[in-house]
Formats: sequence, structure tokens, C-alpha cells
Amino acid sequence: MDGPLSPPATAPDPGAAGPCGVSTRLTLLHDTRRARSLPLKLYLPDLPRPQGLILFSHGLGGTREGGADWLGHWASHGFAAIAVQHPGSDASLLHNNSPLALRRAFKAAMNPEELARRVDDMRFVIRYIGHGNSLPDAINSAPAIGIAGHSFGAVTVQILAGERRPDQHPEPLDQRVRAALALSPSARFAHVGPGLEHRFGHIQLPFFSLTGSRDDGMGLSDITAANRELPYRHMPADHSKYLLVFANGNHLDFAGQASEAEGVVFHIRRRPPIFRDNLLAASTAYWLAHLASDTGARHWLLSDLPGRLRPDDHFEHK
Repeated sequence: MDGPLSPPATAPDPGAAGPCGVSTRLTLLHDTRRARSLPLKLYLPDLPRPQGLILFSHGLGGTREGGADWLGHWASHGFAAIAVQHPGSDASLLHNNSPLALRRAFKAAMNPEELARRVDDMRFVIRYIGHGNSLPDAINSAPAIGIAGHSFGAVTVQILAGERRPDQHPEPLDQRVRAALALSPSARFAHVGPGLEHRFGHIQLPFFSLTGSRDDGMGLSDITAANRELPYRHMPADHSKYLLVFANGNHLDFAGQASEAEGVVFHIRRRPPIFRDNLLAASTAYWLAHLASDTGARHWLLSDLPGRLRPDDHFEHK
């Protein structure tokens, strides 16, 4: 007599910690052409070869410790990662503990020259991957690269992915870069220049925008929560663009690990946001789908994710 049928297998929850152990390593890369040294933090899953590699760009006043919550989780699912620290818009801004002085320093650092330096930092690291012996094999052997960032780091990712701005010099992107993810993206000066269709209409990479209904820039700029949806709204509809807006999510909720300095500036709690597990799940499924070519993960993202979100959260794709 046949025994009872086994229950159908279920896909692993991408919001739960993955099966890989993760080690971290601090290192420094020096760009001789620009006489610029970049502190890096590497996240290495215990796999002979990772499923992909993710580069992360921190927000203003951050360091290579930024994004640790997200990067450690992605690494547990088999993705190596590099957190890049950008001299000039990093913690070096925080030389004055006066909240007013810090806000002024942050605003001053949000300029086209600093943005261009950040973009060149990321391009330099991408070029170095696979061609330098100071990075481990798990980094150099990555089959595909993803780019991610928070706040000013998200803008850095937008430029790399193809946003066109008059004050930025476009360059072809390394063909190993297959997907982009922006935490707190933005479209500053939305009413200046050739228009948002021109600025964002050239982004062909898969692109995931994650933001919150209270993600208004924390008073450092003219960016509103609604502004953070504009990059997605003006990207081409090619079945690889995604937007997730978490109800009541504020700017630091998306940093991945708010620093002590950010806490001083904003006097905001640094405990994990209530939607943390759903952010981890959505972003991990996205990387699995678009870096590891996992069709099951893309199905989960489109079919299962909406059912686990809170009623006031909003997810869409095009």
C-alpha cells in the first residue's frame, strides 16, 4: 500500500538567513591615476564561487561599514559583496559635532564634483575586479556584478546604470554589471534640464527602487518622499523595473546600519525597521533573479512578495 503523499517542496524564504557562512575582510585599494585610496569591506560567503558580486555605495557621512545588514544577508545567500568607502563624502565630513554644522557639511558635499568622484570610485573597483591579486578569488571569480547604494550612494548607482545628467560624463558600463538596486533613490532638480524621461529613459539594466512613505531626506535637501519614486516612474517599461515603498519608512531605515554619526545628526532610533525582513526578502529575491538567473526567485518576487507585505506597503513592476 502506498504511503501518504509528501507535501510539495517550498522555496526557501529569501528573508531568512541563507545557508552560507560569511566572513568579512577590510582592505584598501589605491587608484594611482587619481592618487586616491579607497577603504573596502569584503563580504565572503563560504562557497568556492559566489552566485554573483554586489558593490555597495554608502550615503553621505557613511563608511565601508554602511549597508552591513543588507550585505551580510545577501552574502548568506551566496553573493560576495564589497562596501566601498568614498573619501570626501564619507565620515570625514563629521569633524564638527554641532548638528547645524554637520547639516551644512552634508549639503556642501552634495555637488556634481563629489558625485563624479564617487562614480569613478565604483568604476575603478569594477575594473580592478578580476585583474588584481589583492582581492580574493571569491571576488575575482564572480560571474556577474550588481551595484547597490543608499541615498547619495543610490544616486551614484543611478549614474552608473545610465541616468543622463548635464554635469556628469556618461561612460559605457562594464558588461559584467547585470543589475542595480537603489535604497532611497532620488531625482534632484526634477524640473531642471532636459526632463526626467531623458534622464532615466536610458537605464536598460534591471533596476529595483526601494523607499518609504516618510523617506524625505531628513531635512538635508529638497527631496520629498514622492520624489524618490520619480526615477522608477521615468525608466523604460521592459519587465525588469521594480518599485517597493514601505509605509512609514524613513531615510535611515534604508541605510542598512545607521552610524553613530547619523544618529547624532538626526536624533533618530537606530533599531531595525519593522519591515526589515520584507526588505531583505525582496532584495535577495531580486539578486537571485537578476544576478543568478533564478527563474523561481523572479516568480517569488512577482507572485509571493505582494502577499507578505503590509496593507499600506506598495509594490509594482513594469
